Amino acid sequence: MRQPFLVLFALFVPAALSAQSSQFGVRGLGFPGRALAVRAMASGGGFGMFDAESSQNPAALASVTALASGFTITQGFRQIENPAGNASVRNTRFPQLTVAGPVRTLPVAIGFSFSNYTSRDFTLATSQTIDLRGTPVDVSDTFSSRGGLNDFRIAGSYRLGDSWAVGAGFHIISGSNRLTSTRIFDDPGFLSSRQRAELSYTGVGVSAGFSRLFGANLAVSALARSDGHLNVDLDSTRIGTIDLPFSFGFGVRWRPVAALDLAGQTMVRTWSGANSDLLAMGGTGAQNTIEVAAGAEYTTDLRRPYRRPLRFGAHYATLPFALMPGQQGHEFGVSAGSGVRFAQQRAGLDLAIEHVWRSEGVYSENGFLISLGVSVRP
Repeated sequence: MRQPFLVLFALFVPAALSAQSSQFGVRGLGFPGRALAVRAMASGGGFGMFDAESSQNPAALASVTALASGFTITQGFRQIENPAGNASVRNTRFPQLTVAGPVRTLPVAIGFSFSNYTSRDFTLATSQTIDLRGTPVDVSDTFSSRGGLNDFRIAGSYRLGDSWAVGAGFHIISGSNRLTSTRIFDDPGFLSSRQRAELSYTGVGVSAGFSRLFGANLAVSALARSDGHLNVDLDSTRIGTIDLPFSFGFGVRWRPVAALDLAGQTMVRTWSGANSDLLAMGGTGAQNTIEVAAGAEYTTDLRRPYRRPLRFGAHYATLPFALMPGQQGHEFGVSAGSGVRFAQQRAGLDLAIEHVWRSEGVYSENGFLISLGVSVRP
């Protein structure tokens, strides 16, 4: 029973959809996460390589001066269009959790984070007529998945004087897809059928990065990461492995005036390493991706920079898992937000609003993502 289920899982394409993260997360391993804190999201992701509350560059932990924790919740409202029609969908996710703090007497900081690696929540529905013993019978099929991959990171950074910081991280990547396939016959003389299965994944990766200050107003950072491969089990039985990408990132941060901070970054991931593995499972393969992001933060009150700064930015990214062979999806988004610190700066709230557009051929979606971040410094 396993092989037919896997073939169905690989060949289903978006039709009528509900309660899902994105129709562009149906194929492959799902829709990729960005591992950003809310204040970095509000600036389009441009500050991600420099942000200690994000989980991209372990060297960014060098900026942590006190024990702090952060939690993110994201609510999505999107309009989806494809050959089957259009639909409005919404979803709630908790994409980021971080805890970080300095080590006393040493120029060292340690951090733990739990972030979304990929999301694969969807329900697909189709209707067709099949032939049973020479008689045409109308049937309705639904196929759903709940789950995705998570990235648990243990990282540390070390400050080398006033200008350099280096960092390294160890990643545990795990998750599952809980799959359900249902067929209902329009003719009451036939009983409906339902099949369930669970795909589970495990893997490990490593990352390393650095940041360099050039005076008080200019900084650069870089990242290299290898995620190894995923072991894939179907109902506790090993069915194969999938290679995960190498990631390379570079960022620049510049403060032209005291009230304005600018940043941009580029991230490249070699998802094509998973292409042959996914094709062998009947999928459409995988392609390398690139993400470019830029943003700004404007401080409205230099005496209290933690009070309601204005953040804005934009990003563009290609997507790794095509819905149809020979194509590649892409995403463009603009964002804005702000934040506030209170209780003697021991607690804070950050808000980001993103408008995103995604498309691949005749498939498209757009909508708003609203993210709220809560941070605590005991």
